[in-house]
Amino acid sequence: MKPQQNHSDTAVLLVNNLTVGYKSGSTTNVLLENLKLVLHQGELVCFMGPNGIGKSTLIRTLAGLQPPIAGSILTPSQSTNSKREEIISVVLTDRITALNMTVLELVTYGRYPYLDWNLKLNDHDEAFVEQAIKQTRIETLIEKKLYELSDGQMQMVMVARALAQDTPVVLLDEPTAHLDLNNRVEIMNLLRNLAHDSGKTILVATHELDLALQTADTIWLTGKNKEIITGIPEDLVLNGTFDEIFQFKGFDLKTGKVSHSAWRNTVIALSGDGHAYLWTKNALERNGYVLDENKGLPVSIFSSGEGIVWTFNDTTHTSLQQLLAELSR
Repeated sequence: MKPQQNHSDTAVLLVNNLTVGYKSGSTTNVLLENLKLVLHQGELVCFMGPNGIGKSTLIRTLAGLQPPIAGSILTPSQSTNSKREEIISVVLTDRITALNMTVLELVTYGRYPYLDWNLKLNDHDEAFVEQAIKQTRIETLIEKKLYELSDGQMQMVMVARALAQDTPVVLLDEPTAHLDLNNRVEIMNLLRNLAHDSGKTILVATHELDLALQTADTIWLTGKNKEIITGIPEDLVLNGTFDEIFQFKGFDLKTGKVSHSAWRNTVIALSGDGHAYLWTKNALERNGYVLDENKGLPVSIFSSGEGIVWTFNDTTHTSLQQLLAELSR
C-alpha cells in the first residue's frame, strides 16, 4: 500500500438528517436523531459517550446492518458498482458462534465479498489475509481454534478479519474491549497509522478516553439531546464539552488526573523537572501533601549515573517510597 497524503477534503460517508434507534412492536425508541455527519478519507474518528446512549446502534446503522428510522447514509457504493461490504467493514461486539473454525479461517472470511461461487482465494486475496495477520501480530494464533482464544485474542482476530476485507471505511465497536493496556495502545496506533498512511476512514466507538484524546483526528461525542457534537479532541476538552457530557466525578480532564484532597497539614516545595517531577508530584498529592513551589519543606529531584535520587533534610533517597517514609516521620 502506498502512503497517500491530503485525504481530509474527501468525504467518503455522508449522514443526512439521520435518526437511529429500534422498534419494539408499535413503539419506536429513538436514540439519536437529526444527525448531520461527515467521515473524511484518511481520518481516525473516535465515537464516545455514556453507556446506552446509542453508539452501537449508530455503528450498526452506518454499516447497513439495521435500517435507520429516518434520514440517509451516502457512501461511494451508491455511485459505483461496488457492494456495500466492499466499501464498509465492521467489527462488532457480537459473539462468534462457530468456535470450531481456526483463526486463519475467520480472517479469510474478510475476503469473501470478493470471491466468486467457488470461494477460492487467489494470490491477491491471500496477500491481504497475510498482511492483516502481520498487522495485528497474530501469527502465532492462526492454527488455533476460536474456542482456544482469550477474549482479547478474539478481538485482535476480529480486527484482522476487517483489515483483510480491505475496505476504504472501517467501523469498529469497542475493538479494545478485553485487551490489556499494551494491546489497547497497539490497536489504536495501528488504526491511526492505517488512516494516515493508507487513506482508510476509521470510526471507532470506544470508552478509551485517554487513548482517544491522544490518537483521534476527530471526536464524535453524544450529547444530551440525542445529538452528536464533533470537534478535535483538544477543543472539546478546553471548551468543557467533555466535562458537560460525562460529568466526571473526581477526575480533572484538563490535567488528566484524579483529584486528590490534601489531608495533611504539610506543604512541600518540590523542585525538579521531567517525568520524575510529574510522578513525584503525583505521589505527594496522592499521599495528602500540599504542593507550593514558593514555600514549604524543600524536596529536590536529581538524576545521577545510578538513577533518580530525592533529597530532603540533607538526606538522599533512592526511591519515592523512602522519601514518603521520611516525610511522614
